[in-house]
Amino acid sequence: MKKTLLLQTALVAAAGLFVADIANAQTKEVPLGLTVGGYYNQLLQWQDRSPNGGQSDHGIKQDSEIHFNFRGVLANGTVIGGRVELESGTYGDQIDETYMFVEHTEFGRAEIGSMDSVTTKMIYGAPNSLPNYSTTVQSEYSAVNNAPLMRFANNMDDTNHINLYSASNRYFGSKAGKGLQIGVAYSPDNCQDLTTTGTQNGCGNGFFSPVGLEQQFNAAANYLESFGAVDVALYAGYNSVKVLGTGAATAPSSRESGWQGGATFGYNLGDGSLIQVGGAYTNEDVTAVRERKGWTAGVRYLTNGATPGSVGIGFEYADRNESNSAGAATRAGDLEYWHVGLTYQVAAGILGFVGVGVSDTTDTVTAGSNVDQTFGVVGVNLTF
Repeated sequence: MKKTLLLQTALVAAAGLFVADIANAQTKEVPLGLTVGGYYNQLLQWQDRSPNGGQSDHGIKQDSEIHFNFRGVLANGTVIGGRVELESGTYGDQIDETYMFVEHTEFGRAEIGSMDSVTTKMIYGAPNSLPNYSTTVQSEYSAVNNAPLMRFANNMDDTNHINLYSASNRYFGSKAGKGLQIGVAYSPDNCQDLTTTGTQNGCGNGFFSPVGLEQQFNAAANYLESFGAVDVALYAGYNSVKVLGTGAATAPSSRESGWQGGATFGYNLGDGSLIQVGGAYTNEDVTAVRERKGWTAGVRYLTNGATPGSVGIGFEYADRNESNSAGAATRAGDLEYWHVGLTYQVAAGILGFVGVGVSDTTDTVTAGSNVDQTFGVVGVNLTF
């Protein structure tokens, strides 16, 4: 779930795992093999928060995973593989995602296992100007109160799904990785792994008694294309999930739905430099008693893509509000957020970054829960 979507080069290069495997597909038979990858982030962060709530004003954080990727190719070109993501720190879910996939360049891709939904994997919006502090991508180490993540609130990521994707290169005569792609997903419950205690969404053996959410249907579409010096990525998503009633505010159980759209545009200035602009909008029901609306926008400039020595600077803004607050005991409150991020590509796979931002939460349910926060972060992002 904790991807680093920097969109540093052309947008078509960030079409996700589906496109990466399509591009690597081979027509000759290849035995099943294993590769290892992952990421490691280390950083310092600080805050000026009111009310403080007893929190410290600075800290050291890290976030890292080791990815075990297995992949083979049958004689007819069908690719079979999968991934296991091991948290390299001690988190609630020691194994993050674990899934298998089958794909073919002519027909598309099917995934089954514990993973993100298609809306999370296919989303495009404001360009990520600060690694894992973006309005589309974050991780455990984010220091932001009430973070403005542009994903559906009641969305079962990192749980057992079936995800299906069309083959993007079959549309509009475009080459692999461009054109229209459709994704649909279904998750029966919020089960992630077999552990029954001490982990996120542990469900034990056999059938699982759903807790909180169940029967999620999820659909997404994106369209990627280049028009001369301009790269375009468009996105639309829909989510429908059953929220199980636990009290007067949410009983009986109800089915909630939401939709969102987004776009990212890149203009290649020449000599590797690139300007990116983008944003997204979301509208959804949350816990049956309120409506949440939000939007984000951002701009980023890169001097030379992901080439060593490249410098990036960007700005992101988010605004979110919730209506019909009566009885909404879990209301997160309205949010206004912005940050400025500066990155430096030290070498291939080594990215330094620094950023500052403001998060302002108002109109919450609990007295004293409104929070004004100014934060800063400096760190290194390694990918391998």
